[in-house]
Amino acid sequence: MKRRYLSIRARLTIVTVLVVATLLIVTGGAILVLGRHSNTAAAVNRVDQAMSEVQDRDAKKLLPDRGELSLSTPGNVVVQVTNLAGNEVWAASSTIYHYRVLSHEVASVTAPNYYIVQLLKWTKHGALKGQLSWGAAQGIITPRGPGLLVAFNYGSAVSRANHLLLTILIVAVPLLLLIVAFIVWISVGLTLSPIEAIRRRVATIAANDLTERVPESGGDDEVSRMAKTLNAMLDRLETSTRVQQEFISNASHELRSPLTTLLATADRASNHLDDTDWAEFTETIRREGRRIDSLVDDLFFLARSDERRETMRRDEVDLDDILDEEARRVRHLTSLSISTVGVQPVRVWGDPAMLHRLVRNVVDNATRFANEEVSFSTRYVGPMAEICVHDDGAGVDVATSERLFQRFVRSDLARSRASGGTGLGLPIVAEIAQRHGGEARFISAESGSTMRIRLRRY
Repeated sequence: MKRRYLSIRARLTIVTVLVVATLLIVTGGAILVLGRHSNTAAAVNRVDQAMSEVQDRDAKKLLPDRGELSLSTPGNVVVQVTNLAGNEVWAASSTIYHYRVLSHEVASVTAPNYYIVQLLKWTKHGALKGQLSWGAAQGIITPRGPGLLVAFNYGSAVSRANHLLLTILIVAVPLLLLIVAFIVWISVGLTLSPIEAIRRRVATIAANDLTERVPESGGDDEVSRMAKTLNAMLDRLETSTRVQQEFISNASHELRSPLTTLLATADRASNHLDDTDWAEFTETIRREGRRIDSLVDDLFFLARSDERRETMRRDEVDLDDILDEEARRVRHLTSLSISTVGVQPVRVWGDPAMLHRLVRNVVDNATRFANEEVSFSTRYVGPMAEICVHDDGAGVDVATSERLFQRFVRSDLARSRASGGTGLGLPIVAEIAQRHGGEARFISAESGSTMRIRLRRY
């Protein structure tokens, strides 16, 4: 079963939202902690400030002959002054003026002001339920004697502030995530839209006409560079397709000629058995068969080389020995004069079979068009080994000789099919030279033609 994946747009949106959500949660948690701490610190400061004001302002007003004193304090703080025993109220804020003792104080050396404030049970019911928090106590000296000053944060301002902060975060975080998701979704869509347009264009090109190209914006961003790369790839694809089609067409044409000759010869012989020259018949069959075999072998080599399936060995090869072997072969087959005076010991690292084929193709090309003489020469040129093969034939135009290394190309009528060539020998030479880090080309000569092959030595 084929697995289905989310689009890049969806994946980027999800990843971005998850990252932002993590940051917002961490940040929101920190804000919540800091906010609670700030609200608590503010409440404690208010309590301390109220206690200081009562200590400085009202302590002397607590006279022995007076009863309970009503104190003026901020609305969010209440105070209560009791005797040391904690069973008699001497003074209290107007908000809690009529209430009895609110709390019990326990001495502790580790507590602020050395007192731990504990609310009495009755304060947890009725009108004071949940209204008192952040209690603090300290000793106070009055005309009545020593007593205790106790202060509380009054009301639910702190809890409301904390609840409001939590509510804001709970609402704000999802809202921000939705906004981020929307922005990322639109932004990624706008960013990927040129790429999607290019994809549709390439799909159309691949289906219809390889001569069409992807439009380029002319900029230097990633999309523009991708469009240029795709156009370059389409150029190579178009060239490769054209070459492949030409290759198939030319190969078919080259094979059709000897096959036609074979069929015609066989038909003629079958229809005129008594009048057939069987020696000529046999020679024709052998000649055309060898031609087909050579053509198929060349086609097979080029096809494997195009696919880089023609593996290369790396051995030491003496090029001068190969040229000496070719010289003996040509002297035995022809009456041409073969000169090896210019051959010097030259050694390269390469594939022996390929290098033998390269030299034979070059030599066969030269002997095919030579009048009387073919000469070989070798030498080292820097990191390259050089082979030159010269023939005294009609010569070639060096300025346009590059086309002779294209497949199935012949120079003129003198270099026609009648001379035995198929137009694949020189392309194979060029391919082998290139795979050995070199090149093959015709160079200027006073007469005839000279082919120069350079191969990397190591």
